[in-house]
Amino acid sequence: MKKHLTIIGGGLSSWIAASVFGGSGYSIEIFEGKNESFGSQQITPNGWEALSHLIELKNIKKYFEPFYNIYIKKLNSKNTLELLYHHDLIEQNYNYGSIERKSIISFFKNHALKNKPIKILNSKVTHIVANNNYNELIDDKGKIFKTDLIIGSDGIDGVSRKFVVGSNNNINKKKIYRTISFKDSAYNLSKTILQVLIHENGYYVIYPAIINNKKATNYIFVPQNNETELPTLNNKILNYLIPEDLEWKITYASFNDGEKTSIYKSGIFLFGDAAFTIPPHTAQAGNQILEDAAYIKKLLNENYDFYEIVNMFVKERYLKKDMLAKKSKMVGEILNAKNIVKYFRDHSLKLNGIDLLDKILSPVWTTESYE
Repeated sequence: MKKHLTIIGGGLSSWIAASVFGGSGYSIEIFEGKNESFGSQQITPNGWEALSHLIELKNIKKYFEPFYNIYIKKLNSKNTLELLYHHDLIEQNYNYGSIERKSIISFFKNHALKNKPIKILNSKVTHIVANNNYNELIDDKGKIFKTDLIIGSDGIDGVSRKFVVGSNNNINKKKIYRTISFKDSAYNLSKTILQVLIHENGYYVIYPAIINNKKATNYIFVPQNNETELPTLNNKILNYLIPEDLEWKITYASFNDGEKTSIYKSGIFLFGDAAFTIPPHTAQAGNQILEDAAYIKKLLNENYDFYEIVNMFVKERYLKKDMLAKKSKMVGEILNAKNIVKYFRDHSLKLNGIDLLDKILSPVWTTESYE
């Protein structure tokens, strides 16, 4: 069987796929187009384990900012912080931290380019036309390309998903505010810590990162709903951690509203966000791409062909995605609880936080065997 693969998209999932399949002898043609990445990617323990089976970890450790503790705090009406729960990651031997998105894409791209020659096309596929034995791809320059095996990793709104699924009616978009600070005062208050600050209008996630080879602090604010605006914090002490002059950027996280859809059609296999979308509350979007890739690499090492891999992937990985989506949705509801429910949340975190977090996170962070 001819081992040639076309990849649509040039982001994280695309270059991870190129690295994995290229490393198993596939020749690769990738439509990279224009891709922008912003901020830092949380690497949760399951993602770290998967990452260790994909690349040499020693090559990325200097870009990795570790988390040794998780603090969950509540911002009260006076914008002062009240500690609800502290989780010691070192004590439980968890590897957790962050890597700049541009850096991790670069690592996988360089790793992919070390394998068989990869043809990079700096255009975007706008149309896919299925024929009997192959597909025709039409790019934004009007050029036509013929191919048979395709990985569609151009995102939730890309042409690949539209071809396979046919509609995005079941996809919701969650507004998320993001920004970065290079101030030493903010970094010193966030170093080695992931902090979740619960506000009446949503919640902040704050953690250290290395951005453009500089020590930085990564900020995320997840509002209760898409109409909620970013809060104004009038507290001099708190402003050391969350500076007032931050330039926030509005982004959107897409997630499935519960309807199951196909991820394969006519030689096109959806991968990454194009295939599965997970609510943002457990930071699993990027980590699940790493897990998916490690699983596929295992099958490639066992000499399964492309079609066998697709079939096994659908059977083995789909159920876990469904569980993760439900868990993530539940975490979002807990963090954004209102009225009397938020008092039960706060009381539970203070009284029995370790059991509560273990019940939520253990199924998410459980690693699989890739040997």
